[in-house]
Parts: sequence; C-alpha cells; structure tokens
Amino acid sequence: MKRTLSYILIVSLLSALFLSCSKSDSTREEGEWKLSMRIESLQGSAPTTKVSYSGPYGEHSEFETGDCFGLFVLDADGQIIVSNLKAYCSGLDNSGVGVWSVFKEGSAEDNSSNYPLSEKLSQGVSYYAYFPFDEGFDSVADLEGLKSIVPSRLAALPKDQSASQYADLDFLVASNIEGCPYGSVSLTGRSVSLVFGHCFALFRFHLPKGAVKYDYLFDGVDFTPYVFAATEGDENECRYIFAPGEQLDFSIKYVLDGKLYRISNDKGKRLWPITTKAGHCYFLDENAPKVPYSTAVDMGTSVMWADFNLGAENVAGATRESVRTLPGTPVMWAVNCFTPSYGQSEYNKYNNSFTSGTKPVDLPLSYDFSSDVRYDAARNLWGGEWRTPTLSEWQELYNACTTFTDTDNHTITFTSKTTKNSIILKFAGYYDSSTQSQPTTGYYWTSTAHDVNLPRANSTLFAGTSSSVPKFNSNANRYTGLPVRPVYSK
Repeated sequence: MKRTLSYILIVSLLSALFLSCSKSDSTREEGEWKLSMRIESLQGSAPTTKVSYSGPYGEHSEFETGDCFGLFVLDADGQIIVSNLKAYCSGLDNSGVGVWSVFKEGSAEDNSSNYPLSEKLSQGVSYYAYFPFDEGFDSVADLEGLKSIVPSRLAALPKDQSASQYADLDFLVASNIEGCPYGSVSLTGRSVSLVFGHCFALFRFHLPKGAVKYDYLFDGVDFTPYVFAATEGDENECRYIFAPGEQLDFSIKYVLDGKLYRISNDKGKRLWPITTKAGHCYFLDENAPKVPYSTAVDMGTSVMWADFNLGAENVAGATRESVRTLPGTPVMWAVNCFTPSYGQSEYNKYNNSFTSGTKPVDLPLSYDFSSDVRYDAARNLWGGEWRTPTLSEWQELYNACTTFTDTDNHTITFTSKTTKNSIILKFAGYYDSSTQSQPTTGYYWTSTAHDVNLPRANSTLFAGTSSSVPKFNSNANRYTGLPVRPVYSK
C-alpha cells in the first residue's frame, strides 16, 4: 500500500556504545552529579527535529525549556531501580547547558522546582532514557519490558500522518544496555552524557516553489494522500515517518501553474528501491534537485533544457521572467563548483587540491564528464538529474530549432520546430581571469573534451550578428570561465 509523505526527513542514529561503570568506583557515590544531553544529527539530512534547540548559546543544548524525557536506571545485575522517572528541562545555565530537574510526585505540569537528578543518576550502572516522556511506560518492570519500548512505539506509528506534527511522532533513545542499540550513554566520574539517537526513519520531499500538494483523498494505487505537509518560509515540504525495515513505497501529487504532477518511487522512475534504516533520512531522488524539473523546457530533443543558466537562480532580485536572460555564473571546464576567478592560475590551484579521481586538467581527449558529480558543476550544484550538455546534445538542439539573434540585447533564442517552445541564451563572452572578454559572443560549455588538443574542450559559438548561425568553438582552454545551460534526460 502506498505511503504518504510529509515534510520528508528520515531520522539518524548512531549505534549504541555499550558502556558500563564499576559500582566500586567511590567517586560515583559522592558529590553532585552532572547530566549533559544532545541529539545525534540526522544522517543524510542537515535539518534536525523539532525537539532540537538552537538558542543564544549555540548547540550546547538541543532541548527546549519544558521538554520532558523518561529515565530508567539499572543496577549491576540488570535490575530496574529507577523506573520511568520524568525529568524536565527547566532552562539553561550560564554556559548554555540545559538544566534538568525531576518532577516531584503529584506536581503540576508547570512544576518549577529544581529537584536534582543527582541522587537518581548516582544509583545506576546502566541507563535508558527516551524522549518524549510517556506515562504508558510506567508498567515496564524488567529488562525485557524495557527492550520492548521501541518495538511498541514502532507498532504505534500511524499510517495516516496527514494531520501529524513531526515532533509528535519522533522517538529518541539513549542507552548503554545491550540489546537496546539506540543512541549512547557515556559515564565519566560523576558525569552522565546522553546522546539520543532516532529510532524511526524519515522520508522527505521538497515540492517545487509555488506548488501545492494535491489533497483529494481516495484509495487509489497511484496516490498516497496521507502525508504530513507543511510550509516553512518559501519551502513546501512533505514528510512521512517509517519504521525501520519497511520499504519506501509511495506516490505524491502536486499542482503547479495549473498542471498536475506525480512523483513516485515506482519502477517507472529511476529511483532505487530501499528498505528503511533507523536514524536515516531519505529523499525522493538520490540527489534531491535544488532547481525543480518544472523549470525545464521541452525543445523536441532527447533532453529537457533548463530555462536559465547555472547560477542565475542566485542573482538577487531575479524574477521568473528576467532569470531567463541572466548570464549566470561561469565555471571552468570540469570544475564542479563556482570559483572566485578563472584562468590558468585558478585552474592550477583547483587541480592541485583535487583528490577524488583524475584531475580535470588530465582528463583525456574526447572525454565527456556529463553527470559525473566530480566534474559536472550542474550535477553538483543543482543536484537531481541535472547535468552539463554534451557536444552531441548541443548539436541536436541546433538541428531541432530555428534561431534568432537579438543584437541589441546580445541574446540568441532557440525555438523548437516541433514543440514551438523557446529558450533564450545570453551572450556572456569568456573569462580567463576576473575580467570578461568578448561580451557580445555566446560561448557555453559542453561536457566534451577536444579530440585532438588536450588542454582544450568544446564550447558553443554564437556570434553577435543577426545573420550568424550557431557554431562550435574547439579553441577554448579548459581554464576558461564559461556559462553552463543544464539539461536532464527525458
């Protein structure tokens, strides 16, 4: 059955460190005990969970005032001596570390007393902490019951998460008990450090800007409506939380500019079947595209052409219309990122620091790097299936289109003979340093190296006259900075 997505994040966790401390250590029986807590970062996803805290002291504490966790403490024989103790964060100390206190029995939810955890922490050898607190675990009385907490929470994950808040479903555990491999606990003197790991797996998908999730609910095999969707700033995101071991299986629809789109991980897409792992975040695509595919234009060729140049999306004040004629940011051939300058010196500097394969300067004659993230700036910076077009794909565009050169605005417009769609390419000249040369000529990189001259690679050549026709330039040095117009395969 298809699974719904909501802001799709999948949670990360590290294997537990099975640590113990000898009860004969006399320092553990004296003085005030200290507790520090943090949450493991999500594996495969930069954002953390709602329960994470980023305050004026940075990341010393990842919990907010009022957050409550449950604590089990075991002795050297594995017997529970403190059961489901409710502790809460009463604020931050002067160094930004959370101050954790114990709710007195029968106290109200807004209990502000600072009853210390010290005497509870000092009694144990093994610890099991979880978040958020659940009174339903009061019945846990032995080690086997403790080990069943995560499976019982996994079994309770709702199939319909459309109305859920992510933090309500998240489940964190820190344990140094064998057989409870979530998070970790470390003991140093009178200090206990809890590192919470995530027990669930999260799936995350960003809708293109301006898109609206299609919320018509029905039990169809091609649609999964029960995902949690939310808007944060300009981003629309969908998430769905899975239990570890489940296969990612879903389909989501959204509306953009009056058109209905379907995104799925079925076999009709080049997406990998995967079984979820606890503490991991998965995306709909292996490299979730930073620029949505909906920006591409069908020019009647084997590839879809982006409607604007690489880097144009970063120009302040760019609009949907003006971005089409912006030059974007030039890159050197087979350099997969933007650089502060261009030319031989900058290229040498980049090549000297290159460690993941053959250096760009040494790529052989006729080599084509398209879609190789080590060399392809379009793939590396836009993600997804975006890549730099090959020499033959540029030739295919030439053959499929008529062209018009605007000598006043220094652009060339390609119009498809079959689809009648158009793309506009701005003339930007070239850079062999930080200075632009020949700004009224249109050079664009192909991903194909020259077949005779090793230091060079192939580019387009659009001359700035109304009677000129598109040609190719085989004389561009690899260290030259030229714009890129990304494509992806249909």
